[in-house]
Amino acid sequence: MQIEVTDKAKGKLQELGLNAERFLRLGVKPGGCAGMSYDAVIDDEMSENDKVAYESDELRIVAGAESVEYLEGLKIDFSDDLVRPGFLLSNPNAQGSCGCGSSFGKGKSCCG
Repeated sequence: MQIEVTDKAKGKLQELGLNAERFLRLGVKPGGCAGMSYDAVIDDEMSENDKVAYESDELRIVAGAESVEYLEGLKIDFSDDLVRPGFLLSNPNAQGSCGCGSSFGKGKSCCG
């Protein structure tokens, strides 16, 4: 699986306490007006159906087998601008998204 994490996002994730023992668990679940939304938590225990989606010396991102297909090609960035600060997830496989950007779907955009 291929996920891209920018240097800025790596730095912010490390500030949140990610290290060799603690990783980001990233998933996709039904929800949001476009059909699917991301779920992310910091975790320190792998389960048997987990896949390592991204790994570098300083960072590891893990996803459950049910979420892997939705995360292929995902780009994680971080923005500190005043309009929309926070982590930005850009998914090339999303075929539609909500106007607020908090959910995505496999079909056309929910908002037209």
